[in-house]
Amino acid sequence: MRVEAQNYFALIVEPTCTEYFERPWEFRRGILSLIVTSHMVDYWVMGSYAGGSTRKDMTDAVSQGRDALTALYPDLRLLADAADAAKHGRLASIQSRVRQIDRADQLKVTPSLFNAPFGQGVFAEAVEIYFERPDGRHVSMRGLLSQALAFWRGQLGIQSKP
Repeated sequence: MRVEAQNYFALIVEPTCTEYFERPWEFRRGILSLIVTSHMVDYWVMGSYAGGSTRKDMTDAVSQGRDALTALYPDLRLLADAADAAKHGRLASIQSRVRQIDRADQLKVTPSLFNAPFGQGVFAEAVEIYFERPDGRHVSMRGLLSQALAFWRGQLGIQSKP
């Protein structure tokens, strides 16, 4: 049973994402949502981990777990890249795969109405935070998080919210 993952999801991930969804123009809440949602993999893997207690052993287990979960839901890699880039600013290349997002400056915000400060004005809800991929395509942070939450609800056996 992955009690730690269920608790982390219920106590940290869902409330953090809900706060962001309620105020999608708040950049900080979006970044925090990416980070905590990305860490669901750690809780999922460690919930059934019985290996060694060295950092290398645990890192290898999380990496293998992420690979297995990514086979089920490929956008977990995109989510991890987005969260890591937002956290660290710039990421090194990885030999085993190409990152879809590797710099914080790929994170963009649509201009608000009349360029008013974000979250102010009548149409504040229209502001969208997105990542720009190297090929120019945009990835909505709200969409990425919504899909990730649905994936994790399925893995945890939680009914989807209406």
